[in-house]
Parts: sequence; C-alpha cells; structure tokens
Amino acid sequence: MPQALTVYCNQGNTPVRVTKGKDFIVGLRAMPAIKTRCPRGSGEKVTKGLFVGLATLDVIQLVEKLPAENEKIRALDFTFAAGGPASNAAVAFAHGYSKLGAGLEDRGDAVLVTRISDDRIGELIREDLEKNHVRLKASTLPGNTSSTVATILVTQSTGDRAVVSATDQRKLAPAYSALDIEVENFDIVETDGYETDLTLEVLKRARSSGITTVLDGGSVKSYTEELLPYIDVAIVSESFASGHSSAELFDYLANFGVKYSAITRGSKEILYSADGITGTLKTCKTTVVDTLGAGDFFHGGFVKALGKQALTAETFLNALAKASRIAALSIQSFGTRKWLAEN
Repeated sequence: MPQALTVYCNQGNTPVRVTKGKDFIVGLRAMPAIKTRCPRGSGEKVTKGLFVGLATLDVIQLVEKLPAENEKIRALDFTFAAGGPASNAAVAFAHGYSKLGAGLEDRGDAVLVTRISDDRIGELIREDLEKNHVRLKASTLPGNTSSTVATILVTQSTGDRAVVSATDQRKLAPAYSALDIEVENFDIVETDGYETDLTLEVLKRARSSGITTVLDGGSVKSYTEELLPYIDVAIVSESFASGHSSAELFDYLANFGVKYSAITRGSKEILYSADGITGTLKTCKTTVVDTLGAGDFFHGGFVKALGKQALTAETFLNALAKASRIAALSIQSFGTRKWLAEN
C-alpha cells in the first residue's frame, strides 16, 4: 500500500523531489528565475491555457455584518468584476507574479470559452476580462437572456462572504462550436464544468491530443460523471466531497481514470492523491481580508504552475503548493482584482 506523504508550504528557495515514505518541503518564494523545459519541444514559448466555463458579473460589497431581516445597511466599500470559476482562474493564469518568481513571473496566454449576453452586463464582463489579459471566445446568450449577476457581501472582520446568484445550469447548446477552437495548440485545459456540451467536446479533443485536463469541482452536478473520463486532474471542494471520506472520493475519481486529485478546504490542509500516493499539504497562512474567488485563483495558479510540464507526482505536488501561495495572496485585499496590482 502506498505510503502517505505530508507536504509543507514554506518560504524557502529549494525545489524538491518527491520521495515515497518521506516528508518534504516545497519552496515557493524568491526562487531564481527558472526556464521551464517544455515536453512538447516548444522552447520558451509562452504557456497557453484554455479555460472553459462560466462568466458572470460580480457586484461585491464590504460590510461590517450581514443584514438582518428587513434591515438596511451601508456598505463600507464596493467594486465589481467579471466572475465565475473558469473566468477567475483564467485571470490568475494570465497574470505574472513578479514577487513570487519560481517560474510564475511570466504572463500566461489565457483563452476563455464561455457564453456572454449582448447587453451592458456582457460588456462589463468583457471589459474586465480583456483588461486582465484574458482573450475571449464567447458565444452570445440566446434571446434576451442576460449573463448572471452575482451579489456578494463580504464581512470585514472575517473576510467571509455571502453570495446570491441565479446561475443557469441548463445544458444550453452553445452557438460557439468547439470545432472552431484549435484545442491541440494549447498546453493545458481547465474547466469548471459549466457549458457542459462544449466542455465535453473540448475535453475529448484535449485527451486525443495528449493535453493535460483539469477539473475545478466546486460542486457535483448532474453531468459531472460525463466529464470525469476525460479529466487528468480533479481539484474539488469540501462541498463536492460532502458525505464521503477522502479515501472514498479518491477511489471514486480513480475509477474514472483520474489519477491526480485534491480536496481544498479553505485554510485547512489540502488532501491529495497523486497516482496512488495520498497525503496532505499545509496551506499558506496569511491575513484574511476577502475570501471571494480564492478557490478560483487556486485553480488558475495550479494550471499556471503545472503549465507545459509532464504530469507526475512531483509536478502535481509542486503545482499545488504554488497554487496555495497564489490563493493566499488573493485573500489579502478586498475584491477579486486589487491583489493582482499588488503582486
């Protein structure tokens, strides 16, 4: 039976190799600039990430406390930005982290495939994503349907958030065909599981081209099992794993061929399974201002850190550790964009 490993998120400079039966440290900060060796012979070409999923408009307000029934309160601050798991992950992937080094300092070439309404809400979503260096391949929502607007209240003292939205989870036949997307030209693919029909087509083509695929499993959806046979890495939330032990969940995913998986649990240790090796990874501790989008940015950071590298236990665990560092940066500022300007 494979022996469990424990991974520590520290501030050292030394990258490490995975060794069964031993604890090890993953260095994250102030590493010398590293030129990633690209397994498909692309040299120093910018890493290209394809993201498929939801795009919303998030209206975010900072409050002292959540309002009681029939109570009106005044916000301490507010902002708005494009939201949705795949959208935020693409933003994190596109950003260059000059303060982190460790191969994360260069911008990634992020393309988001989604559906956006042809109205002012859609314009605001487009403007924010383009401002943050995310290229769009977006179809227009049918009829007079508007993109989802999410209202988020962030409690100042804890950074916790309450979210109200009307996300449409129907299988809407996409007007934008995956046949128009040159999937084989990307280095890695990430999906949040929305835009199901399009996602499934993209995943199948990625698999046939040998491109690593990553699932952001925020929750179990009725069609999740349709996607899993084409997923290489599944990083899921506690909600996704609800009612099951980590061992049960890892076995469930492995039965679909998912050899690399992890469960994120906020500030608690990340649980992982890397090709049969299970263990924990301690998250980076930091001051919490706003937790909104932290999971999305974790996924974007993971995809960025893994990039063109071959998927192994070592690259998987190092990418998880770097993603934890990026997620820690994202919760130190109010809103989902200010932290990018600071890092």
